[in-house]
Amino acid sequence: MLGPGSRIAVVAPGGAVLSERLRAGIACLVDWGWQPVLAPHLYDRHRYLAGALPDRATDLAWALTATDIDAVWFARGGYGCAQVLATIPWNRVLRRPVIGFSDATALQWAMARRGLPSVHGPVLTTLMEGSAAVDDDSRAAIRRLLARGESTPLAGQHICGPPGPVRGRLVGGNLTVLASLAGTCEQFHADDAILFLEDVGEKPYRIERMLCQLLDSGGLRGVRGVALGEFVDCATGTGPSLLRDIWLDHLAPFHVPVIEHVPVGHGKRNIAVNYGAEVELHSAGLRWP
Repeated sequence: MLGPGSRIAVVAPGGAVLSERLRAGIACLVDWGWQPVLAPHLYDRHRYLAGALPDRATDLAWALTATDIDAVWFARGGYGCAQVLATIPWNRVLRRPVIGFSDATALQWAMARRGLPSVHGPVLTTLMEGSAAVDDDSRAAIRRLLARGESTPLAGQHICGPPGPVRGRLVGGNLTVLASLAGTCEQFHADDAILFLEDVGEKPYRIERMLCQLLDSGGLRGVRGVALGEFVDCATGTGPSLLRDIWLDHLAPFHVPVIEHVPVGHGKRNIAVNYGAEVELHSAGLRWP
């Protein structure tokens, strides 16, 4: 939990950051009584990335290991975080909240593999203003989680499998990012876990292709339940029923509870959850034991 004056490192291991889009999120942290500490290369740019790989890696290593930092918050998502995983000095990483989603999934999964905590929730560029900003409930939820350690139950809709409940650690995140880790040293696996997935702007055939990549690489072997979050702008052409067909075709054979419409991901409601923590999945959503 973060108290008054907590120092929060603001990092961008992936996509390039525009200062005007980040300003409102930084101001929000100050309003909440915390002290943002900007990474040295936060506003660098290299192609579509927030600086060259060595500089992004150095910033992230600093944020994860510095003794005067209380939490780490991603400025934005995009692409690039997976590039720096091999450079992280894991033996020096300290236990502290690491907040983000989307591209941050790569780091959060790598941390969960090593027993380190993180928080799947809004990045700073979606915390306050703009078309991508989350709603008031999402802001309130992440503040409660970080300041008081209070998790918010998440509603969902049962679509297949037994009704549950089942328990396991909560892992997953952005489907595109998880699929991209297949065949790497950080390959994803959901053994004895509750899997959650979300994505944005992907056509249904690409969603199915990435889901099959996870399946064929063994990523869902031993999964205990599945919570499907927001798939924003993904149900094109034939509508949302096509996504439902994809879930039923590939997830029903696991004979585990599967729910959908869980409020996590790229939608207006992106409720923060403790990544890697024990969670209970039941037919109407997720709750923390």
